[in-house]
Amino acid sequence: MDTFRKTIFAISVLIAIAITMGIATVILSPKTLSDTVYDLIIMTVSGISIAIAIYSEIELNMESRRVERMIKQINEMRKNISNDVAIDKNLRYKLDKIIALDEQIYKKMGGRKKASDLVKEYQKAKEKKAHKS
Repeated sequence: MDTFRKTIFAISVLIAIAITMGIATVILSPKTLSDTVYDLIIMTVSGISIAIAIYSEIELNMESRRVERMIKQINEMRKNISNDVAIDKNLRYKLDKIIALDEQIYKKMGGRKKASDLVKEYQKAKEKKAHKS
């Protein structure tokens, strides 16, 4: 158990003891029956409201821890994504550089045409066939 839960448990036990002693004192007091019943109702309602407050505090604490874990995971994912984007950008730059060097080598060696030129020639040939038909 962590310190928060231990503290809440200790407070709950002390409040339960105080409420039990209060109920016993109200019952044993020399008051009329109607006053005793009225005091018991007040004591019970206040005890229940304190129990609800303690329960909601425990739930809130657990929920806030869960949200904190989610925020940490989201921040880690954002960090990973930004790293991936930087790697992708660097890789694209290197690939573009390799392609440019490749085209320069082919041009100097009198090699093949660029891929874009081949696509243009293919489209022109396709259009000529379509017009002849």
